[in-house]
Amino acid sequence: MAPALLLVPAALASFILAFGTGVEFVCFTSLQPLLGGAQKLGPDTQQEWLTALQDPGILAALARDLGLLLLFVGQHSLMAAEPVKTWMAQHFGVLQRSFYVACTALALQVWELDL
Repeated sequence: MAPALLLVPAALASFILAFGTGVEFVCFTSLQPLLGGAQKLGPDTQQEWLTALQDPGILAALARDLGLLLLFVGQHSLMAAEPVKTWMAQHFGVLQRSFYVACTALALQVWELDL
């Protein structure tokens, strides 16, 4: 019974990472900062986007987001490979899924680091 209790903190940490990532995703998809609240999009929106895409800061942020997307896809694909699944099952046992979720959440949270 005691070894099973040691799994609880690891599973809880995985849950907290996944929940935090979900909260960040909801905040990101709300587009509140981009749209400035509940403003309606007008006919000048296309021109505003073209102007924004010429800003080097915006382009750097888009490149960083693309890199983070590639990091997530790579991590997800690597951990979905059969040899990796087998290795994780041997080393982590019942925590295999929790380890996968924790690694995914960490890959998605890299953007919070000041790189």
